[in-house]
Amino acid sequence: MEEIQEREDLEKVNLAKAGKLEAFDLLVLRHQGTVSALLFRFAGQRADLEDLVQETFIRAFRNLKSWQPDKPFSHWLKCIAVNVGRDYYRHNRSAAKRLTDWASEDIEAVASPSSEPGTFSSAGCTQEAQWLLAKLKPDDRTLLTLHYLNGMRLREIAEHLGWSLSKTKVRSLRAKRKLQSILETHGYTFS
Repeated sequence: MEEIQEREDLEKVNLAKAGKLEAFDLLVLRHQGTVSALLFRFAGQRADLEDLVQETFIRAFRNLKSWQPDKPFSHWLKCIAVNVGRDYYRHNRSAAKRLTDWASEDIEAVASPSSEPGTFSSAGCTQEAQWLLAKLKPDDRTLLTLHYLNGMRLREIAEHLGWSLSKTKVRSLRAKRKLQSILETHGYTFS
């Protein structure tokens, strides 16, 4: 199934490069759910999510010529989405995300619950947790968001961020320590 989808994506990308915009529209329709689910944890409000998803596809369209078919189109698109999320964190560093702005049916429609053990479901993302994460530097926040909220493995995160695996592991450890320090500052204790 994945192989078929990759071939279809390649065909649509080639048509889009040749100027057939409807082929890119089909790529958007196929991948918008995945991109929305990935960016959901970055966005504070539904309008922000829509903007982030739109920005991802705009960047993808502008950079179609740079996509190399040695990796799946979906992987390349997720890398763009992660970078859009990182940029959002950089520009909205002081703003805490507010999941309370989302209706519960919106959350269920956008965020698929993670099957990864030890990760949080969308319902477990409280406003306070997002506020605490907002106190981290954008790259640290991105890394922890991808790992714990989106359930991505460190190897995947390294690929999406363009870092080595060892750098990702070190940054993850440091980010966790920073978050622990922030939690302790705000009265949380650990056993």
